Amino acid sequence: MPSVTLPAAPHYNAAPPTNAELDYADLPVIDLAKAQSPEERAQLVSQVQDALLTHGFFYVINHGYLSSQANQMFDIADVPFAGVSDEEKHVYAATMKQTGSYQGYKPRQYWHIDNGVRDQLEHYNINRDVTKRKHPEAVRPFLPEIREFSQFNHFNVLHPILRLIALSLELPEDDLVNIHNYDAIG
Repeated sequence: MPSVTLPAAPHYNAAPPTNAELDYADLPVIDLAKAQSPEERAQLVSQVQDALLTHGFFYVINHGYLSSQANQMFDIADVPFAGVSDEEKHVYAATMKQTGSYQGYKPRQYWHIDNGVRDQLEHYNINRDVTKRKHPEAVRPFLPEIREFSQFNHFNVLHPILRLIALSLELPEDDLVNIHNYDAIG
């Protein structure tokens, strides 16, 4: 069977790290590789509970996604911005104010913050089911990879985290997974 060759996304060059002295938050680290054994999983449950109660956040390692794959996704994530004209972005604009849907583009300065200040965030949201709506021409060749990335994260990152959170709340392990399944509306 012939293989499909996907186009290469232009390489995304991230902004360099700041040289400013900043007081960074020391986030707890959750090692998902430890979720495989019952003994280590019990420790992770305690770590997740403490992280959420103390910090509200945590950082996940050993989720199985390779650095090269993550770098490719950063390249692909830049395509909706660097590879799409402002006119085409307007065609795929989200309808947040009208319908509450964040799918599509949200341009800079969309939201009024305060005293005439407007936000400076631009984003392009894609539903985990990439077929739910149309996408700009430049994004379309990458939809299979975006779908795979979404599925990987849902099943290999989100589900293990939801199981750990459920156990930390003394719920049955799959309670949160069952209400956040991949096919759920949203």
